[in-house]
Amino acid sequence: AVINRTDTYFPIIERVFEEEGLPTDFKYQVIQESKLQSDAVSGSNAVGFWQFKRESAIEVGVLVNENIDERKHIVESTRGAARYLKKNYLMLTNWVYALIAYQTGLGGVKPILNAKYIGATEMDLDRDMYWYAVKFLAHKIAYEDKVSYNKQPELSLLEYNKETRGKSISEIAAITQIN
Repeated sequence: AVINRTDTYFPIIERVFEEEGLPTDFKYQVIQESKLQSDAVSGSNAVGFWQFKRESAIEVGVLVNENIDERKHIVESTRGAARYLKKNYLMLTNWVYALIAYQTGLGGVKPILNAKYIGATEMDLDRDMYWYAVKFLAHKIAYEDKVSYNKQPELSLLEYNKETRGKSISEIAAITQIN
């Protein structure tokens, strides 16, 4: 089921990450966060694909109010995740620490930091590596050779864009040549 969802969502996530200037390998984090389930809710009330708490989502420009919750929107939540990771990277100058701070927050990552890795492009993976980063790497290794091969997934998404905005379903069907 997860692999089927990656075929549907990874092309969108990759495009957004490229637009935002984020390494596309971070796409595997969404598997760790929600298994690509838009309606996932954690015990701490984090919601959606990227498991944002309400305050964190709003902080990175993801709309959450009484009518709309973009944490469940693949494009908007992915754009928010990219902004959050980039903000962490600007503060920590290390992508692994930026990833860990996604889970712990910037305050929570400080006790985990090793000064020799600030600004580093390579790190040793040892028993002291924070579990969240190890789990991310495990997801990447487990899935990277199994995803993105099905070019015609069971479910495909058409994004609502300027070509389809304001059009009726029958007009969108004609534009996209889908019955």
